[in-house]
Amino acid sequence: MPRKSVTNTNQKSGSQRATSLLHWFFCAWVLSLAFYNFSENTADPDLWGHTLFGQEMIANRALHKTEPYSWTANHGPWINHEVLAEVALGASHLLLGGTGLWLLTLVTGFATFGLALGLGLQKLEGSSRAFAWAIAALAVVEIAFGFAARPQIFTALFLAVLIWLLRRIHDGKLVWAVALPFLFLLWINTHGGALAGIVLLFGAAGATTLQHLWSQRSKAGASASSPKLLAILWVVFGLSLAALFANPWGAELIRWLIGSVSWYRPEIQEWNPPQLGWDHGPMFILVAITAIALLFSRRKKALWEVGFCVVLAIIALRSVRHTPLFSIAALAILPPHLADVLFRFREHFERLHDSFSRTSVQRLASFVLAIASAATLYASVTIRKEHPFTMEAPRNQYPVTAVKFIHENEIHGNMLAFFDWGEMVLWELPECSPSIDGRLDTCYTRKVISAHWNFYNGEPVDQAALDFSRADLALLPATLVGSANLAKMPGWKAVYADPLAVVLVRNIERFPKLTGRNLPVIESERVLSGREPFPKLNPRLAAKQRAD
Repeated sequence: MPRKSVTNTNQKSGSQRATSLLHWFFCAWVLSLAFYNFSENTADPDLWGHTLFGQEMIANRALHKTEPYSWTANHGPWINHEVLAEVALGASHLLLGGTGLWLLTLVTGFATFGLALGLGLQKLEGSSRAFAWAIAALAVVEIAFGFAARPQIFTALFLAVLIWLLRRIHDGKLVWAVALPFLFLLWINTHGGALAGIVLLFGAAGATTLQHLWSQRSKAGASASSPKLLAILWVVFGLSLAALFANPWGAELIRWLIGSVSWYRPEIQEWNPPQLGWDHGPMFILVAITAIALLFSRRKKALWEVGFCVVLAIIALRSVRHTPLFSIAALAILPPHLADVLFRFREHFERLHDSFSRTSVQRLASFVLAIASAATLYASVTIRKEHPFTMEAPRNQYPVTAVKFIHENEIHGNMLAFFDWGEMVLWELPECSPSIDGRLDTCYTRKVISAHWNFYNGEPVDQAALDFSRADLALLPATLVGSANLAKMPGWKAVYADPLAVVLVRNIERFPKLTGRNLPVIESERVLSGREPFPKLNPRLAAKQRAD
């Protein structure tokens, strides 16, 4: 009998060790997956501009309220809703170049993911915590979709902070309500996503009030919400709303944000609904899990949390750019409810549970997860990367060689620019003024924006909004109908072309380095291979420093 008892104890101990090992390797794989996704280093089309604007604010200790760069904005008002985000991006680049931008994005991504995961784990114990990590493996893929180096990453972080603060407040830690107005003061001066945050805060206060009133009316028991909590929620909502007006533009920024959010932009990919497929499959799975968890969970649900999930799911299904926000909320809120649903229907999974309870199976799964974690980390620094610890511009996406041609041949003046390349032009070619860039309606009128879409598509253009006679050169995709049409206009000539981009000039005799040459210069597909590291030098600031 003693020998049998020792044997059973050893088997139980071995089984516990195998279970614990499997848990740790699963968590390690999820974290390696997070690193793989957050370490993506392809430059966003607007990264050049955000970094430039931030560095000029730092150098000048002031911000532009009128547009100083473009020839079509006519020095009109520029409502920059990303001031502190651009200062952070600019400062990161000043300190460590492209690596600084990459690190800022990576750290912000992990902070957002970690905060949301911590919230998801909050009400789980023991083996049920695995459900939060399982949702994390899905959610991190979609969260990271929004984590290019751009100001939106701060809205994602602040949303996670908002959920954390509301959870603390609803748990009775009312003193944390003091932090909400300061959060929105920081948020509105960092990114315009603060508008979505204030709507969610209003919804949380309203949902908690409705849940309290319903509980009182139905006499279903004591409400979890006290009148003191309701009063505090509405007071801090009012203070947070007032904090939104503490920005350099005051009420004008709020008015502009409301108008901009309501403007549908089908020409821009991330403003369109996500398509059912591999790219956004995790988001659709999360939507399905959300519906199942919230409908069938017997856990007590906070109405404000349900509201967050539903509202953010709706806007995520409407626009790709909002899918990370929904995924953050899903990770923070769903795990306890999903665990409850699966526990209710556990008899349907008994065979699977018994299989994974075997020590041999758990050890094999741990080995597979260890290999998967190592492979994922290796892929993080090798797949689609030549300089893995800095930002990169893929040559088949950005006109790197065409820009060098313009610079080397001293072609300058007013440029007809492609929307996605406008902010690269601002950085790389300070003597060229683009006709448009990714700032869109923050400084360009909708007539100017519409004229560009028409020009690109070969449709009639409003000359009052986009006057070709004021342009000196053009940098456009080679395959655009508008590029071919421009080459046929009197005075315009193509001087450079590769499979990605074409450079055209008006009145070629004005550019001495082009005269007498055999034009256009044609480059082959080879110039589009590889990835260019994000530049360490800011040419515009360097020129100003030399002048000073």
